[in-house]
Amino acid sequence: MALAGYFALAGSLPALKAARPRLRFGRVSGRTIAATVVIAFLSWLVLTTFNRLAQPDMSAYRNLLPIQAMGGVISAGILFSLLNAVLEELAFRYVLYEAIAAERGPLLAVLATAVIFGIGHLHGFPPGPTGAVLAGIYGLALGWLRMFTGGIGLPVAAHIIADATIFHLVASSGIWDRQP
Repeated sequence: MALAGYFALAGSLPALKAARPRLRFGRVSGRTIAATVVIAFLSWLVLTTFNRLAQPDMSAYRNLLPIQAMGGVISAGILFSLLNAVLEELAFRYVLYEAIAAERGPLLAVLATAVIFGIGHLHGFPPGPTGAVLAGIYGLALGWLRMFTGGIGLPVAAHIIADATIFHLVASSGIWDRQP
């Protein structure tokens, strides 16, 4: 909702419309694709390793998504992975990144958005302070990828892989198979 409000406001006010940065996919090359694959693989590895070692209680995630209203587990997983990644990347690697980079430069934008991203994931997966630190490190990687490519397309692609991994781990726990 906040992003929709931002885009509506920025699109309707001439001063904000002129100041709004152009949304870019970013450069696609062998190097940027390789960087995206490495980030996606490492996020998968960290998430699955954390899940295997910590065996977190997944029951807190049971009511976060209306699985049946989304057409079942598979369609919910696809929708979650795509929508969450796109919306978070628009918020962090487009709106916040661009605002901070315009004022303080791209390196501070990468660092600041990573910190905010980590704090914003305190109640995500992995849960708690460990999850926030891991999400902050992941936010650094996505911010670097944003800076490296000049756009949000490949950060979105890497983020989709992480969100799909998270959804798979939560769904594999069986929380949506059991009655609450």
